[in-house]
Amino acid sequence: MRILLFFLITFAAALFFITPSLFGEGEKTNTISRQEIQIITASGPQLDSPFVLEQEEAQEALTKAATNPIDRNPLLRSHHSFFGEVKKIYLSAIHFFKKTPIKKGPPPLQLILEPASFSVEETPELSVTFKITNNKKEPLLLTFPTNQRLEIFIKDPNGHLVTRWSQDREFDAFSGLVTINPQESVLFTEKMPTTGMHDGESYTLEVFLVGHLEYRLTELITPQKR
Repeated sequence: MRILLFFLITFAAALFFITPSLFGEGEKTNTISRQEIQIITASGPQLDSPFVLEQEEAQEALTKAATNPIDRNPLLRSHHSFFGEVKKIYLSAIHFFKKTPIKKGPPPLQLILEPASFSVEETPELSVTFKITNNKKEPLLLTFPTNQRLEIFIKDPNGHLVTRWSQDREFDAFSGLVTINPQESVLFTEKMPTTGMHDGESYTLEVFLVGHLEYRLTELITPQKR
């Protein structure tokens, strides 16, 4: 009997609180006049109004979610796999090599003088060696119109020719071919007279292959008295 009475009292109390809300009387709504709306539109809401407070609370919540990894949406997180990163690097390398032109030029060249330091009075001629190294994967073929391989110039500081190696020399008029295999070197050596040079003055030594002006080297030399 007591249990039945308890349920009846609870049911009656629920009807008391629910019924007014169903008929629109449980919640009161404050009306705002047109004048108040104009005032709010002109001056904006008050800083202590619920509208401003709700905006501030929402902004704080967004800031917290942006800085706290726990509050972030896991669906928006980026996932990076190891194979994906490797693929990205591989494609970038291919794109780089496609866009980067391969530079083609003469093989490494070297000029060797003996003696390296000299005086004109004690050294009537220099040994000039022109070294070509083939660092490519295919043989290097060099053709020559005669049996002359090197041409050597010595010029003064003003660029005037002092000595020319081929001067007063005769060469056989038949073509020649020199083959340099990959990773091999060829040395062309000639004797260059020091005639016309003076100790203490600087000169430009210029060496190149006949018929192959791209294979050219220059070096500044200054004979000194010992």
